[in-house]
Amino acid sequence: MKKLLAGLGMLLLFVAPVLAQDTQAASDNAADASAAAPVDQAVAKPAKKAKAKKSGGDEKGIKKTFTQVSEAWASGDAKALASHFTPDSSLINPMGMEGNGRAEVEKVIEAEMAGPMKGTQQTFDDFNFTWVMPNFALVDCTGTVTGMKNADGTDAEPLKVHVYGVIVNRGHGWQARAIRAYAFLKPPAAVSDASAAPAVDSAAAASTPSADDPAAPSKDAGNK
Repeated sequence: MKKLLAGLGMLLLFVAPVLAQDTQAASDNAADASAAAPVDQAVAKPAKKAKAKKSGGDEKGIKKTFTQVSEAWASGDAKALASHFTPDSSLINPMGMEGNGRAEVEKVIEAEMAGPMKGTQQTFDDFNFTWVMPNFALVDCTGTVTGMKNADGTDAEPLKVHVYGVIVNRGHGWQARAIRAYAFLKPPAAVSDASAAPAVDSAAAASTPSADDPAAPSKDAGNK
């Protein structure tokens, strides 16, 4: 019996360190797993952010702002129209008038409303969007101005201008950071071959005798 107990004691001496090592290894593995989990989540987070960045954005919201600009234009309200520009905005109209900052932009619009654009309407279509960020878009569209008058008071043809805008949303809705509106010039007419040919002096041609004219002196006349 004493020999059996002594043998069990020796066995426990060998088994105990092994159990201790397994317990420590399990604890270490658990610690490694818990340490690895945040790394995996950190790696997964950029993927989620990248997936959230989609091409395109709030095109309807920007078009709505342009509709509000049309309404303010039709009412002749320069202040309401300028409210759709950011405080640090800039505007250059088709006549070359420039305003920097909302206060100057409003003055440019007032001058337009008091001048050739008085009583007119402007609508926008043919939109093309380039999204730089979800709150930052480059916009190309066509503006059509109607209701203009000629110098004699008759109705003028609608004026089409190209509008290029930098449109941003800084938490106050979509506003114009920069607007460039311009009309395209017609290329000059091509010069035809006939008009490019040198003009012939008709008087000189009439006074110059032809070789077939009987009255014309012969080449030998001077030798006689």
